[in-house]
Amino acid sequence: MSFKLSFISIFLIVSVSLIASEKPNVIVILSDDQGYADAGFQEIVAPDVKTPCLDKLAKSAAVFRNAYAASPICSTSRLALSTGRYQQRWGGYYYGQGGLPTSEQTIAEMMLEAGYRTMKVGKTHLNNGPKQDPMKHGFEKWLGFIHHSWDFHLISDKDVAAYEKRKKGSSKSHRMSPIGPLTRNSESKESFEGMTTTDVFRDESIKFIKEESEKPFYLQLEFNAVHTIMTRPPNKEYADKYGIPMRPFDRNASKWEFPHWDPDYKGGYKKWYSDVAHLKVLDPYGRKIYLAYLEQMDAAIGKIMDTLEKQGIAENTIVFFSSDNGGSHQSYANNGKLNAYKYCVMDGGIKVPMLLSWPKKFKHSKIDSIVTHRDVFATLSEVTGVKPKKALDGKSLLPLVEGKVKNLHTEPVFWDAAKAGWCVRHGKWKLVNIGAKTYTDFEIDENGLVTKMIPTKVIAGLKLYDLDADPGETKNLIEKYPEIGATMEKQYKEWRSQMGDPVRGSKKK
Repeated sequence: MSFKLSFISIFLIVSVSLIASEKPNVIVILSDDQGYADAGFQEIVAPDVKTPCLDKLAKSAAVFRNAYAASPICSTSRLALSTGRYQQRWGGYYYGQGGLPTSEQTIAEMMLEAGYRTMKVGKTHLNNGPKQDPMKHGFEKWLGFIHHSWDFHLISDKDVAAYEKRKKGSSKSHRMSPIGPLTRNSESKESFEGMTTTDVFRDESIKFIKEESEKPFYLQLEFNAVHTIMTRPPNKEYADKYGIPMRPFDRNASKWEFPHWDPDYKGGYKKWYSDVAHLKVLDPYGRKIYLAYLEQMDAAIGKIMDTLEKQGIAENTIVFFSSDNGGSHQSYANNGKLNAYKYCVMDGGIKVPMLLSWPKKFKHSKIDSIVTHRDVFATLSEVTGVKPKKALDGKSLLPLVEGKVKNLHTEPVFWDAAKAGWCVRHGKWKLVNIGAKTYTDFEIDENGLVTKMIPTKVIAGLKLYDLDADPGETKNLIEKYPEIGATMEKQYKEWRSQMGDPVRGSKKK
């Protein structure tokens, strides 16, 4: 009798272990403000772009040609990805709004429930809220920062001390792109020397992947590349490769020369930030610096993929990659033929590169169906078998990738980013309602140097586009097809009536 019980116990333990070992590992990777044409696996690729590691990953992945972020700005976009729901449901429309309320479940919480070990690496920017802290998301570990930006290089307490020595209180002036140590598990600060944030996030991710455990892992890796501010190359290797001056930062200097922030900068920090991040002062090396950070991030992803191979787990690891929103004109991103940039609901602000790899299950494919970041939660819910606690607005990508359906979102898909405008995408049609805005395009010479900044105006008003025929949104068809515009505007108003009113994230419970 005891022998039979022991045998049954052993059988059950082995069976559970085998089931656990079959669960795929999952890595969700986000870049920051990456241009639509700034990835080598895209249908339109900028001629100066090099992303060999992402291109290699794409060869074993489903590549989505009509992929959209949930917002033209990062914080509200990340809210939607993390929850699988329209962030407008709890008042998240623009910067500072929505936050992450305690009532919303995150992907990490679901993965923890599914028996995964979980870690967040990199950027967290969710407009405050009581649940913004990654340790409240379902992550068991995290390393990174909570802010919309962080200095790539100045990530040591010695950098803070250098500014304080130069002028008391000046280290806190870096409010738009903070400096100093990164945060570990919401408990301590950790300094890094001679590294960029991309280096740190790469190493932390690899360390987590290599940890011994019977559990599969969920890693959410959010780079701050290629977000402003990028005033100098990542290191000498990329400086030499792209022909960029090093512009070193000397902590002991009596004055820091532009483009570094110096406490005595004429006009103060706000003026300096406007000159550097808002392109009030042209940087001829701006595009080259952007490309260097892009390639460094790509190489970091390549190292992570190599680690999966060496650990023997690449075949059964799901890797999702995308950018948080459209490319930013403030960092010299290239959106190809798309209209406008970040901060706008034209496609240049919301259409993004996106791929999903799972070698054990998928083959390479190119998919034209409309998909969104919200679909990631639903996909992982299907993979793990854990039902979400609330109804999702996203849908699982698996039927689409497996060829069981041709179109995922046959219903209208909505965006509302307050002053950045609102829009509806339904099949080939897109209705847009925006205010006037001017963006800055740039020209580069044969040496890759920026020679000219070109103001590009987006005209205000209600516009209707046929994106199959006009992916660059150049021909407004609202007068030709007023009935289609009227129907889509009605759909938007019905959707909007179901959403919450805009609310500051700091006030959300």
